[in-house]
Amino acid sequence: MVVAGAPVKSAPLTANQKRGFLAAWGGWALDGMDSFIYALVLVPALMELLPASGIQPTPANIGAYGALLFGLFLFGWGTSMVWGPIGDRIGRVRALMLTILCYSIFTFMCGLVNNVWQLAVLRVLCGIGIGGEQPVGATYIAEELDERRRKMGAGLMHTGYYFGFFFAAVANYFIGATWGWRWMFIFGGLPALMVFFI
Repeated sequence: MVVAGAPVKSAPLTANQKRGFLAAWGGWALDGMDSFIYALVLVPALMELLPASGIQPTPANIGAYGALLFGLFLFGWGTSMVWGPIGDRIGRVRALMLTILCYSIFTFMCGLVNNVWQLAVLRVLCGIGIGGEQPVGATYIAEELDERRRKMGAGLMHTGYYFGFFFAAVANYFIGATWGWRWMFIFGGLPALMVFFI
């Protein structure tokens, strides 16, 4: 007998729901990490890449080109709306995997560039992947979880991005400070390994 007004218990989470949430949270956390890496290595990277591009590495040029690269990254983020139709067509899980691969591979490639123009192109491509992970992951959670858990799941997922900032800062302390900015970008390619978990 169900008493009127009594709270309704939700069914236990399935293994697929748990794994899906962890994938969305982890993807968003590593998304935040890859986004923040650029801010941490901006100055040393441009100190090397601007002269290789025929540009003096003055403080003004570092500021101007750093802002341009960030603007291009945000442009890529803005075009990430393409992942919505892709997710509708191939499924959220596959789309989530592709967004993570996209930002991981292109972040990794940022560590291999020879001039600022190559970095500019890769930052656009990174933005497309990073901007796509959040809406695909959030939509997946909204579709997988029941009504009572959906809001909490979405809220918890968004905490991942800020954990990513922490991961990037720790990595910079151990990797960037020792081996330089290129290895930070190469480290940023590690999220691609998460695809195997997904």
